[in-house]
Amino acid sequence: MSSRRRAKKKKLSKIPLIISALAVAWIIFFTAYFFRKYSPTDKLMDPAEYFQLEEADDAALIVNDEVLEEKGKVINGAVYFDYLTAWDMLNNAFYWEEPANTLYLTLPKEERTWTPEDGTGAVVLVDGLPYISAACIRENSDLDMEEFDRRVVVRTEWDNLETATVTSDAAVRYRGGPKSEVLTTAPEGSTVVVTERLDDWTGVSTEDGFVGYCRTSALSFDETPAITHTSDDRFTGNHLMLDQKPVMVWQYVDSPEGNNMLKDLIKDAQGVNVISPTWFDITNKDGLLVSFANKKYVKRAHKAGMSVWAHFGDVKGKDVNIGEVFETREMRTHVIEQVIAEAKKAKIDGINLDFESIRQDSAPQYLQFIRELSAAAHENNLIISVDNMVPKFSEYYKRKEQAKWADYIIVMAYDEHTSASPEAGSVASMPFVEEAVDGTLAEVPKEQVICGIPFYTRGWTVPFGTDVPQSEAMGMEQAYDFVTAHDITLSYDDSFGQNVGTSSDSEARYSIWMEDEQSVTNKINLIRQKELAGVAAWRIGFEKASVWSIITGGLE
Repeated sequence: MSSRRRAKKKKLSKIPLIISALAVAWIIFFTAYFFRKYSPTDKLMDPAEYFQLEEADDAALIVNDEVLEEKGKVINGAVYFDYLTAWDMLNNAFYWEEPANTLYLTLPKEERTWTPEDGTGAVVLVDGLPYISAACIRENSDLDMEEFDRRVVVRTEWDNLETATVTSDAAVRYRGGPKSEVLTTAPEGSTVVVTERLDDWTGVSTEDGFVGYCRTSALSFDETPAITHTSDDRFTGNHLMLDQKPVMVWQYVDSPEGNNMLKDLIKDAQGVNVISPTWFDITNKDGLLVSFANKKYVKRAHKAGMSVWAHFGDVKGKDVNIGEVFETREMRTHVIEQVIAEAKKAKIDGINLDFESIRQDSAPQYLQFIRELSAAAHENNLIISVDNMVPKFSEYYKRKEQAKWADYIIVMAYDEHTSASPEAGSVASMPFVEEAVDGTLAEVPKEQVICGIPFYTRGWTVPFGTDVPQSEAMGMEQAYDFVTAHDITLSYDDSFGQNVGTSSDSEARYSIWMEDEQSVTNKINLIRQKELAGVAAWRIGFEKASVWSIITGGLE
């Protein structure tokens, strides 16, 4: 055999080896690639990064399965939270009174106080701002709290939770997927709160405060929530309630002479058992009370079968900063003493609070006033009701805390559109009313909720050449006059739950969303379906006589 043929044969014999080697190399490469891509990582995420603890003394706050942006401070080895965060997120019953440099906790059966100088360490000042210790909050609040390294886990809500039991040690990851960093390990047998249901991954909140994802296969979903809570009766008081559903109306009284209108206003008001005349108002920053309370009026109302809950509020537009008036114990006591004295003198049955100028920065002062007024009122057998705007406009009113003290919480389910609205619309469409009721029920037991409905509507005029609507608030009879004057044809619109109509002439376009027998019927049906405590209407004199049988018949 020639040397050339031997060399060629030798060369050909190496090709399969090369191909095999390349195949092995590719297999190793793709195996490594897919292993790196799909195998779970065991890399731990830095807790300080996860909880965004930027300063050495920062502490995380996890409330109801949410990691808050607000941070606490580690001071002398203990965790503290600034007063506003503690008030807003943990316990609305705390009240810091800056002029007195005192932290108050008003409870149904006692009152507790702390100062930065009392040696307890319950409250300290940091750059002039009050901080409350986590220990003080835990010991004086109706909540569940656990402390871990530089974080505090709190639960204040226990309804509508979905929980699961961990069936084997499970890595809880920052995001769903095996390559996401590990936050913590949920041990076998521990309970997690389910925050999101996916297929292979489930959003969970762990007992040690991490909110992330773990494999669904590692969980056994509980048929009933494994996390429960028994309320501490130290934080709940007794309520004074009527022995029948309140059917309440407000009467606008802006002078002593206005009391003389009662007889005519109630002559057709069958079934009304509570009337609330606008009697009390604060006239200046010194807390001076103006009162139109009248003993003869009360006697006349009682004879007609009505309790009198004197209205105390700011609907008359007085230019007074209520937050400043209620800021100090001295001023609150001054106002309360005047109200109770007037109530006793006129022999009224209750007080209806309606402060609509409260803003977020004065909400703590207002809540403290409600607590202290309720305590004084109950000592004198006076019922307290509190009016609230719809929840989406006034979350900071803290209805849950109000309900611990006040006997009834009234949701004013109207003013969906006001004179300042940029477009014409309903005063109280049914979707708006239902949203207001449901938002209130999320915080207040249904037995305490009264739904406020309007007896007025707005007639809207939009002159041609402008997009700015003009409106006039009017009672039911006047609304029909508006419809007639502008030749409006009404038709029922199920999306609003109201009779609606529009028309136009050479000058303007006219529209109206009627508050009439039909809209009242729908609202009363909702009140009955939601099993609310009762109804209140603003205001007597705006209604048609025909609505009273609808109201009283619908609530029976």
